[in-house]
Amino acid sequence: MKSTNQDRDRLLTAARGGDDDALGDLIENFRPMLRAEAMRTLTEVQGRVDASDIVQLTWWSAFRGFPKFEGDVDAFVGWLINIHDCNLRDAMRDHNAGKRAIRREAALSAVLPTTPAKITSPSQKLVRIEEQEHLEACLASLPTAQKEALRLRYYDGLSIAVIVERMGRSETAVAGLLKRGLSGLRDLLRES
Repeated sequence: MKSTNQDRDRLLTAARGGDDDALGDLIENFRPMLRAEAMRTLTEVQGRVDASDIVQLTWWSAFRGFPKFEGDVDAFVGWLINIHDCNLRDAMRDHNAGKRAIRREAALSAVLPTTPAKITSPSQKLVRIEEQEHLEACLASLPTAQKEALRLRYYDGLSIAVIVERMGRSETAVAGLLKRGLSGLRDLLRES
């Protein structure tokens, strides 16, 4: 559903009032534009970087950074495009640095999981465990589809495209599940 500028103004006003759903809907208005730009920009790293992942990263970055945003809808569009451009530049830089030899990536991934954290004290470890348990409890109370989408994306690290295939839903539906799941999770974490 295509929104008019009046609809976008209404969503921006509601988002400024703390309505996370309105902010999510406002950002969703620009998903097709962001996806098209990502697909055009990422052609040379296609297969290594998924356009949907960069769009989701932009969505999340905008959602987190919104409290600092000031301006009207036109300024919001520019601000969102700027965030997206930064994410695209970072993705291109990260995936073109030294042409990222697969052999080096495999060697590094083999070392990381077994490398102990040298600066973690017992109390820091306990706090981290308690925070993880609290997060798991909040996550468990979300609706099943939202919980599954969040786990696939943030625990398993799967791309949006893979999640779409696994869940048998459209990209927009998965993005909505992620948006509502993150919003619900944030609310639950605030409450406790």
